[in-house]
Amino acid sequence: MTGLSRTYPYGSSMSLPFGLIFPQNDRAESFLDFQIEGVGSKTLIAELAKRYDTIGMDAVAMAVNDVIRSGAKPVLLSDALHIARSDARVVRSILRGVIKGASASGCVLASGETGDVSEILHQPLLSASPPFDLFVSTLGIVDKDQIVRGEIGPGDIVIGLESSGIHSNGLSLARRLLIKQWGGLYELDNSPPELRKEKISTVGEELLRPTRIYVKPFQEAHKRSPIKAAIHITGDGFAKFRRILEFQPKKRTKLAFEFDSLGEAPPVFSLIESAAKLTGRSLSMEEMFRTFNMGYGFAVIVSRDEEQEVLDSFNRYCSGKTIGRVTSTHSKIALKGATRDGKTILF
Repeated sequence: MTGLSRTYPYGSSMSLPFGLIFPQNDRAESFLDFQIEGVGSKTLIAELAKRYDTIGMDAVAMAVNDVIRSGAKPVLLSDALHIARSDARVVRSILRGVIKGASASGCVLASGETGDVSEILHQPLLSASPPFDLFVSTLGIVDKDQIVRGEIGPGDIVIGLESSGIHSNGLSLARRLLIKQWGGLYELDNSPPELRKEKISTVGEELLRPTRIYVKPFQEAHKRSPIKAAIHITGDGFAKFRRILEFQPKKRTKLAFEFDSLGEAPPVFSLIESAAKLTGRSLSMEEMFRTFNMGYGFAVIVSRDEEQEVLDSFNRYCSGKTIGRVTSTHSKIALKGATRDGKTILF
């Protein structure tokens, strides 16, 4: 229990792979999971594009997708928008996205604040497009018998849920490679060949595609089948699976993850890779998998007996696929055949 949690009035917190949850009352029949997340430098893309209608959904998605890792159902949201100059059109557009995200995740938008902080935020990229930053916090509740405890074993399988694109991580690297404003190859309205096969045709539209919200598919699957662990694949990419390995009791057999069925990554990642080559910058496939979701924004670990039931449940909402397994061979994360020459990447 951390120093801060010692003052909590209802007993001890419970440690999970990605943080703490807290008993809701003295009986500890249910627990609270509280998360806060932002969207990082994706706000810069919205600012440059003068398009604000999706970024609120990103902020909600980042928070609620973190809450469901414990098995909790997100119930309340609060947003904090800091902007250099309160432009009514911009603020309304951002908040419409927050409201849409709240609806998609089954949450109540309980509170929020908008602050003018011109002395803190950077100079505007465009004169009519004020700089801003956006955070969303969310509170989730989980019954004790529904907690996803993060305990896995050899033979368990990993099911990945398809991402909607780059989501809200790795945008600093993507901007430097793709957008001329930051030294990259393209204007926001350019339509490179890698994207023409997609319904979203321009670089700006692709980068602003909102982060997928996984609340409903996850809840549906968790009702039907016990889920052992869950990972929101954000910063650190696939290296984030190491948090699950590190959480396992020391006395147990050392475990590893092996991924060998990832398939082809979405076009935005091919575009980033080709941009690095065209600009003469070093970008290994290992760095790609450490930075981006590479096509899978969320993953769960279940026993092999539950595999088909979980897949069937996920596929009612978005594409789910078995992408790997838990082994006891080398205590590492192995991405087999992930490079162009078929070599294995080890984290």
